[in-house]
Amino acid sequence: MPTAKFSLPDTTTPRADSRPLTRLVSLRWYSVAAMLVLAIGAAPALNISIPAVPILLIAGALGAWNAMARFVFLARHEPGPWSLLLELVVDLAAWSGVLYLTGGATNPLISLFLPLIAVGAAVLPAMQTWLLAALSISVYSWLWTHHRPLGLADPTRAIDWHLAGMWGTFAVSALVITWYVSRMTATVRARDLALAHARERRLRNERIVAMANLAAGAAHEMGTPLGTMRLIIDSLQAQCGDDPETREDLGTMAQQISHCRTILSRLTASGGQARVEAGGALDIADWLDDLVMTIESQRPDARIDWADSEQLTGLRMVADQSVTQALHNLINNALTASPDQSATLAAHRDGATVSINIADQGPGIPPDILNALHEAPRHPSHDEGGLGIGLLLSLGAIEAFGGTLRYAPRDGGGTITTVTLPLLST
Repeated sequence: MPTAKFSLPDTTTPRADSRPLTRLVSLRWYSVAAMLVLAIGAAPALNISIPAVPILLIAGALGAWNAMARFVFLARHEPGPWSLLLELVVDLAAWSGVLYLTGGATNPLISLFLPLIAVGAAVLPAMQTWLLAALSISVYSWLWTHHRPLGLADPTRAIDWHLAGMWGTFAVSALVITWYVSRMTATVRARDLALAHARERRLRNERIVAMANLAAGAAHEMGTPLGTMRLIIDSLQAQCGDDPETREDLGTMAQQISHCRTILSRLTASGGQARVEAGGALDIADWLDDLVMTIESQRPDARIDWADSEQLTGLRMVADQSVTQALHNLINNALTASPDQSATLAAHRDGATVSINIADQGPGIPPDILNALHEAPRHPSHDEGGLGIGLLLSLGAIEAFGGTLRYAPRDGGGTITTVTLPLLST
């Protein structure tokens, strides 16, 4: 049988990404725009004389640096803490130059140093944050005595302009800090959630491996009693040759023991080899036909409503025995949940995946526990005396091949279990 490789999803810890630098680059364009507005509009709008050409040069240099950061730095490597500190120092230097030309510490725009420090505290480790804060304080102190005074046409209104500038600076600082810190907080929460899911998946996989080891040991131990039972049945069949009813019952028992021995042999043969890379390419229609026949032979009283869909013709997927056993467990759960031991099986193509629906007629799932069910999977309409091990193994096998397992209420009562598996690209 041809084999195909199928990679496991990455469940490792998320790496540091470039989103902080991306946000810094986006935020810096507002700084460039503010400098341009200050250089061009201060004189006509506020009647303030400032050196427009040097400010325009600073804005142009900052814009060029920002373009380089956007198209060069982000494309080449993931930014580390020192790279992010350098970006913030560039912003600090640009605004320091503008403030030097426009009144230094007397300019209310000096408070724009605070958003820079707040952004640094949100994205930098402690040491780089303290360095940025110390540098900002040093620049602020230097601008206290080293600056060019503002040229006010009406010095009597200086205090009014200063208060207005303080209000504007406060408003801008509040908006910048709120926007940036809230975005960073959302990113941190999303990463924490991803890490939590990765830890849960790892713990579940460890539990599955532990149960697989126990199952392999149990398979060897069960071989002997099954062989003994088969010998006893053969002996009883020879002794009850004149009783057709008894021979039929003994034949059924022998058939079920053969099924058990086949399952144990398959489990033993695949022990230690149930890796996704070893999965084979299967024809989905034939695979489901064989599965239904196997279950019906094991459960003569059960009834599975299954009609091969034309949509499955020629469709193939990568799977191993663990996926077959997973679907086997889910169908068995549905049959057990239904009072009349019946279930409906349907499958259809959905883009690059195949969706397999298993519908039972059991008690169904209350809507308020659907979300909890997906987080802690088990079949809620199944006998609560079960341990849920089969479903846990099923979920692990399906997810290992890039599939999903979902539940939904069935119209008229019962549950629809949907297994989605990726198709093999042709």
